[in-house]
Parts: sequence; structure tokens; C-alpha cells
Amino acid sequence: MRRLYKWLAGAAMFLLLTRWSWAETYIYLTNSTMETVTLSTAQSGYDNIREGVEWDRLETEVPPLATVKILRFNRDQGIKWGKTYFFDTTVMGRNSTALLRQKLEGTWNFSKMWIAADDDPWRYDRDIHAIPREFDGVDSHLAYRSQYARPGGDDVYYVINNDWTLSERIPQSNHLKVLTYNAWALLPGLMSKNTSNRLATMAEAVKGYDAVVFQEVFDPILTARFRSDLQAEYPYLTEIPFKLGRLLTGGSFIASRWPILAQDAMVYEGCRNDGCFASKGANYAKIDKGGQIYHLFGAHTHAYTGEEDVALRRWHLQQYKAFVDSKGAAADEPVIIAGDLNVDKLNFPAEHQDMLAILDASEPPSQSQYPHSYDGGVNTFADSQLTEYLDYVLTSNSHVAPVYSHNRVRIPRFIQWEHWTSWDLSDHFPVEGEFVFPLPANPVE
Repeated sequence: MRRLYKWLAGAAMFLLLTRWSWAETYIYLTNSTMETVTLSTAQSGYDNIREGVEWDRLETEVPPLATVKILRFNRDQGIKWGKTYFFDTTVMGRNSTALLRQKLEGTWNFSKMWIAADDDPWRYDRDIHAIPREFDGVDSHLAYRSQYARPGGDDVYYVINNDWTLSERIPQSNHLKVLTYNAWALLPGLMSKNTSNRLATMAEAVKGYDAVVFQEVFDPILTARFRSDLQAEYPYLTEIPFKLGRLLTGGSFIASRWPILAQDAMVYEGCRNDGCFASKGANYAKIDKGGQIYHLFGAHTHAYTGEEDVALRRWHLQQYKAFVDSKGAAADEPVIIAGDLNVDKLNFPAEHQDMLAILDASEPPSQSQYPHSYDGGVNTFADSQLTEYLDYVLTSNSHVAPVYSHNRVRIPRFIQWEHWTSWDLSDHFPVEGEFVFPLPANPVE
């Protein structure tokens, strides 16, 4: 019996110590803006707790798009019954500030926590609270939520999120805006997460272009729903490539606001490892915008950076170029070459130059505020810490050249329940291409 008492006493002490180790809260901040913000944290109220013991400042800045654990405080040790403790973190942007607030009230064995931001009232719930405001001159929302993390305390997530701005089509026949977007909609159970909600939001977020080039839309049920959702904005869709003997379709298609007069698709010869599951290839759409013909191509090439992978991708690019040439576009008609080409121009500039040479294409000047179209450091869906630029909207050098053009990485992030703490809609960020050609500028409705 004495041994049983010792065991029970030891177990109780273990559980108590374990609870102490769990009895803490972490504060996170996601900076969904394009500039680094700096932090200043102060504790006030009852003053018996010590920085470095009962609480810690964990960071003093948060880079663009990053999520950082910025503050820790204990929920029981040192917290006195009936006493109140405040933690205030001031977030400083270039011209704006935001205030992240927490309040603890000690109980006989733990503490209660309220949270707030800016001038919002104290909240004692697990709802998302969003404050519309301007931050550094951009319409934004400051949102926050407490959520279960461990038996000894919730964690709190704050986000400063620049509002998503839809593109606006220009109603002139010589002006074209194209978006390329790898949607990361794999088969159920194959890595992709929250695919249904992401595609539903994506169909709304991509409005306002003349055409959108999609890749990695593989899930057969969700693909049908996604294409249906798109058709209110883009009534004309190409087919998806498929080759008998492959497990998956090519997952790529073009959605157009304007009539598609002709379309085609091809599947690459040659594949490697997991690339052999899908019918990867290219799409073509001959688009009529107000009487002006555009030849739009989209593709998805082999990934990875091993020597054999690079060689296979080069072969895919050669096949893509042959596909473009086979359509016989007139020299005075614009030819747009887009897609997730899996060539990282930041880390492999020689391969990037080789890609442009193979495609006989020019890359427009960048207007991006963010340098990466794939970034595992800030995008929770990206499967590594790689920072890459893989997605392009190019123009053919053998056809009419634009008098104005740009590419721009766009960052669609959303703070609704279905995207809370994941924020992004895919593991890639989409890339926009905008072009004005020296052609008649007919009005288009």
C-alpha cells in the first residue's frame, strides 16, 4: 500500500509539473503586408512578474507575409489571484501603428485571458474579430482570434492583412490581362489541404482578367465544380489534357472572358518519377477580344532541380515551343506563353535564360512587390523552405511585341474561418501579365 501511495504521489507531481510546463500562451502575428513591421511590447498592471521568467518578448520584427511567434506569458506561475496583468504590443509599419492587447486576471489556480486590438473592446471567446482600417496607406483588416493550443492555455493569432483587390479588365481590344495560377488541387489524400474551400475562394479572387491559365487542378469532383464556378466570369473554357495510361489528367486549362475560336492540348513525351502520374502538357486558346485575335498558351513542365530533371524539363520546353509554332499564328497577332514552367530564375539564372531562348520569348519587366511565386518560408502550403520564382506570362519574340507590359506576383490572402492561419489559396502565388499592343484600340463591352 505504501508503494501505491508513493506511485500516486509521484504521478500527481508529474501531472502538476506537466501542467505547469503547458500553462502558457503564445502570441502570433502574421504580417500580410509587403513591408517589414517592428514590434515593441510592454507589460503593465500588477508588476510582480518578470520578463525572462514569467513572460518573454520573442521577436522585435516580422518580415512581409511571415507568421512569427512574438510573445510568451505564463498562465499560472507568478500570476496572483485577483490581480490583473496587461500585455501591449505596438506594431509599427512605415507610417502606421497597430496595438495588440491581452489581459490576464489571476484565479485561485490559473488565469482568465481577454484579448483585443486597437480600440476594440475586450473579447473572451474564440471568434474571429476583424477591424477594417488602413495600414501604411493600404486598405486592410486587423484580425485576431484565441484558439485552443494545449490544456494549459490558448494561443492567440493576430494578422494585419492587406485587402485583396480584384483586377479590372480594360475595355479595349489591344489591352490584355492574363493570370497564371497553379491551384494545387491534387487528388484527395495526396497532400493538398482544404482544397474545396480554397477553390471556392479562388474562383472569386481571380475575377477581372481577360483570361486565366490554371495548373494542378486534378481533383475530378472539385475540378468540375471549380470550372462551373468560374463560368460566371469566364464563360469559355478549354479542355484539360489527358493521355490514356496516366493516373491523372494534365490538370491545366485556360479560362477566358472572351470567345475561344479554337483550342487544343498536348501531353508531353517523357516523364520522370511522380511526374509520370499526370498527363502534364500544354493548352492553347485562340481568343477573340473585340475582334482582336490573341493566341494564349499555358503549360506545366516537370519539376525538381536534379541533372536528369533539368534535362527532362528542357525537353518539355522544346515540346512546348513546337506546340506554339504548330498553331501558325500570324506575325501581327499577339502570342502569350504562360504557365508554371518550374524554372527558378532566382536560384538558376542560366536555366532561366535557356528557357527564354528555347521559347524565343521575352519576359516583361517586373512590378512585383514580392520576389517569389513559391515561398515555403511564408506559405503554409509550400512543402519546403525554398524561395523560388517559377511562374511566368511571356510574349513571343516572333510575333507583335507589346508597347507596354509587366509581370506581377499577386498575393491573395483571406482571413475568413475557412482560411484562418493558412491564409493562402495555393502553394504558389499567382503571376499577372498585362500587355498593351500597337494594334487598334477598339472598345469592348
